[in-house]
Amino acid sequence: MRSLFLILAMTLPGLASGQMSFDSLTLVQSTKIYFDLGQDQWQEGADSVFYEVATFTAEHQDARIHLTAHTDSIGTDDSNQGLSDRRAQSVLNGLIEAGVPEDLLVIETFGESIPEADNTTEEGRQQNRRVTIDCYINKPMTYLTGRIIDEETNEGIPAELHLKGKEYEDKIITHEDGTFKHPVPDQKVIRVDILSKGYFLKSKTIKTRADIMLHMALPAAAPGKVAEIPDLLFVGDKAVLLPESERILPMVFGFMKLNPDLVIEIGGHINRPNQPPVSRESWHYQLSRDRAKVIYDYLLQNEVDPRRISYKGYGNWKMLFPKAKSRRDQQQNRRVEIRVTGTMENDDK
Repeated sequence: MRSLFLILAMTLPGLASGQMSFDSLTLVQSTKIYFDLGQDQWQEGADSVFYEVATFTAEHQDARIHLTAHTDSIGTDDSNQGLSDRRAQSVLNGLIEAGVPEDLLVIETFGESIPEADNTTEEGRQQNRRVTIDCYINKPMTYLTGRIIDEETNEGIPAELHLKGKEYEDKIITHEDGTFKHPVPDQKVIRVDILSKGYFLKSKTIKTRADIMLHMALPAAAPGKVAEIPDLLFVGDKAVLLPESERILPMVFGFMKLNPDLVIEIGGHINRPNQPPVSRESWHYQLSRDRAKVIYDYLLQNEVDPRRISYKGYGNWKMLFPKAKSRRDQQQNRRVEIRVTGTMENDDK
């Protein structure tokens, strides 16, 4: 889906200032119908487009169809305005005949005033003799607001927020003080991945609604500090990421790109609760090492300087839940962490 076309906003009863729900028309598909010189009957092939649009409106009860009609520059302004009116009406009739409800259709006509191509050539004039059919769906929206802060000082910090849902993806750049306000689909589950220069990355899954406020504290990524890579979970007994965790790999690369001077160790861990520490010669230890290597290999493939990264296995020596019983706790034991070991500036000295 493409960017927002129109926002119709209205404050709802009971909402505080800044907490707003509104509807947004989102462009889903766009098609052009072309015409011969001076004609208001479309060129061959348009019928199939009309039936595609009819199918679209049948599948989307919240559909809206917007027609814009144009001409080339041959003729007077008045005659071209009349010709674009007739072309719009011709396409409108074709859509209605194909089964598109008339109340979903909106028409605008522009004559020769908005050319798409150069009118000095026949090829350009042909492109300008057109009616564009834009298909929109109406989506309930709300605003996501909040602030990103330093975990120790509680001061606001600038950050990037990467938003991803089942049918939605977007990016927010906060203000310098870490605050943000951004339109998002209402009542949808989305993941928010947060990157900020000098800080470890964090993720949070939320369900959007008009009254939600997202405040996140990020730990500083300084030498000697360690943090888990969020949502990076593995299949049991394998160095294979769960499908829902693959999305975080580009974020790890983003962290390295945003902090080009940091040198890190990638540490892998396994889930082996209520068991003694595994030996370095064991298969279990090798598994923890292989899990760290998954991230290491990904960063190398994306051309991160090999001097900046190393990897190490920790077996079950540092489990978050040594006596884990629940599935969630066991997943958390199968983790990978980033440890900042230094900076390139220090290493080069």
